[in-house]
Amino acid sequence: MRHSGELEKKTLLDRLSSSKGKWGRASALALIFMLIGFLLGQVAGADAGVIPGSENDPLVTASWVEAKLNEFYQSLKEQKDLQIPEKHIKQEGDDGQPSSGQPVVIPAPTYEVITVAKGQKMLTGSGTEFVLRSGRARAVEGPGGGLSDLTAGRALPVNEIIGRDHLILSPREDGRGLIAETDTILLVRGGYKIE
Repeated sequence: MRHSGELEKKTLLDRLSSSKGKWGRASALALIFMLIGFLLGQVAGADAGVIPGSENDPLVTASWVEAKLNEFYQSLKEQKDLQIPEKHIKQEGDDGQPSSGQPVVIPAPTYEVITVAKGQKMLTGSGTEFVLRSGRARAVEGPGGGLSDLTAGRALPVNEIIGRDHLILSPREDGRGLIAETDTILLVRGGYKIE
């Protein structure tokens, strides 16, 4: 007996089975099991066809990273105008391996202390980062644009004073860099040339 204030609660399964009798319950259960099977099949098949190390699988091995770093440094060595400290380049034998037979391991590039005299320009390479530690310098723009002040989160317009202790990025090697108004000391990571 139902009270007038109570609502009868029915599950989805009860509603389907009550409308069709005994076959309704069986068809409702079959529908639910088919839906669960479909969802489990989608989850299980989600990784099907993914090749390890491919573009669809972002995990890489240490040897792949080392090979890419070696390619990068070889391309930097081929650029004759840019100065790359020799401490960042490992010497290889004729077969591309070091003489000890160990794989080439190149440490991540570190910042180098550079002094730029008053009136000199420091032109940066593609991807070069630098920090002005002392002195005063202005931004130099190339044909493709200027430098990026990563600390301030903005582009540096031509002739703007470079902020001390700001991390500056040169996105291209096209004449971008700085001109020193006083003797300056910089931390530089990447290729550069001083004129």
